[in-house]
Amino acid sequence: MNQSDQPLEDIRVIRKLMEESSRFLSLSGLSGIIAGVAGLAGAVIAHLIITGNSPHSDWYLRPLAGGEAGTAATVKLFFAMAVVLIVAFSGAVILSSRKAKMGGLKAWTPVTRRMLVSLLIPLAAGGLFILFTVKAVPASVTAASSLIFYGVAMMSAGKFTLGEIHWLGVLEVMTGLACLLLPQYTIYLWAIGFGVIHICYGLFMHLRYRG
Repeated sequence: MNQSDQPLEDIRVIRKLMEESSRFLSLSGLSGIIAGVAGLAGAVIAHLIITGNSPHSDWYLRPLAGGEAGTAATVKLFFAMAVVLIVAFSGAVILSSRKAKMGGLKAWTPVTRRMLVSLLIPLAAGGLFILFTVKAVPASVTAASSLIFYGVAMMSAGKFTLGEIHWLGVLEVMTGLACLLLPQYTIYLWAIGFGVIHICYGLFMHLRYRG
């Protein structure tokens, strides 16, 4: 290396160290694919629960937890969605930790903690909003809320990790808004938001960052 090139190399090293200390860079694209597959499975299960409970073709215009039967169906839905969330989160933790270890990085750092806090606050707010309104608002609004709050959580966490997470959040918010505009397609848009978009994101990340 020429002496004239040394300052540029030093700048690259310093920039890399600063980036690694301020952002979590070990997110695994495979975890996005797992989350997407789990989201699609969750959408299918939700469709079966909803159609099995409601004889109305316009169920999306009625509250999910309306009446005793509706409350029972909502409990089943929440349980199914909790399983989907656990599978997706577990996949992200395991695969991202493995990727960090392979790259010689620490998975649990102050940046990781800040990212998780930024992620969990909007998710918790969204979960409480849904619980408080599930008996009062149409099912399409409940589904749209889950997409929108999840998107906001991704955008918030994106400040501490790869920039693609921010745009994943933007797409989720846009899908949630589409759910409000096209309530008759609620279950399909939900499947697109939590399933298809995640799979496409995961494939893109896996091919771009090789992990």
